[in-house]
Amino acid sequence: MDEKPKSAWKVRLSAVGLAVLALIVVYGVAVLVSNDVRLIYWDGAVVLFCAAIWLGRTKEDWFAAVLLVFPLFASFAYLVLANIPVLWPNLILWAVAVAIGLVFVRTLRTRRDLATGLAVMLLIGSVWYCVWYVPEELARSFNRVRDASAPTFDLQPVSGGGVPVSSKRGEILVVDFFSTTCAPCIAELPELAAVRADLSNNHDIEFVLVASDKGDDTPERFRAFAERRHLTLPLAFDPGGKAHDSFGFRGVPALAVLDRTGRVRLTRQGYNAAETSFRRDLVQFLKTL
Repeated sequence: MDEKPKSAWKVRLSAVGLAVLALIVVYGVAVLVSNDVRLIYWDGAVVLFCAAIWLGRTKEDWFAAVLLVFPLFASFAYLVLANIPVLWPNLILWAVAVAIGLVFVRTLRTRRDLATGLAVMLLIGSVWYCVWYVPEELARSFNRVRDASAPTFDLQPVSGGGVPVSSKRGEILVVDFFSTTCAPCIAELPELAAVRADLSNNHDIEFVLVASDKGDDTPERFRAFAERRHLTLPLAFDPGGKAHDSFGFRGVPALAVLDRTGRVRLTRQGYNAAETSFRRDLVQFLKTL
């Protein structure tokens, strides 16, 4: 039997194993640590780059490279790009990381300057993507500035004290639709609480956190969740998710801002920690109303 085909298939089988490992590492970190898309990118880039270096240490096998990236590409496209299409450069940079990794060792032996240049190029592209592109594009993707009539809605108070359950003339209302089983919703909570604290002197700005039975919550479960996490945000319940649906939202977290005349001025769907300007942008927007 020809040793070359046999060797090639060993490399390709190794590529499949490394691809599975990359998938486990990237999404394991996303589930157990943070779903910050910048962290997902860096985990994937490092694992793929190192795996490609190992695969290409003797010979570049581009079919093996395809096998290496395919599972991570497919899962990212299905789970992330389907909801946030603007993150498509993530796949391009992962492909570049694999391509550079595959030729890195052999290039380093013959053209050290070229190998260094390729690595620096990948680093610059990664920094641009994570520091500038991702935060700005997420903000554009999630936020919708509007000036539209608000739907009629009525919420049930869950927490004690004054809970805003509908829009009142002369007051700004920030309604955040939430689920206790939604990881992005929970990750958003500290930011939302910080926005409320920043505007604590603005007594005409009200906040309310809203759960519903569409997310398998009940008022009792929602109240217990808030007590465990020591939440101070006013809590309300939306039976059947009618208020949520009336704003045209499809999922959670979803936020709506109603101005002093009861008109919808901002809606947003989704949250990711990579949107670093969330707190600043929301505070500034509310101060302009």
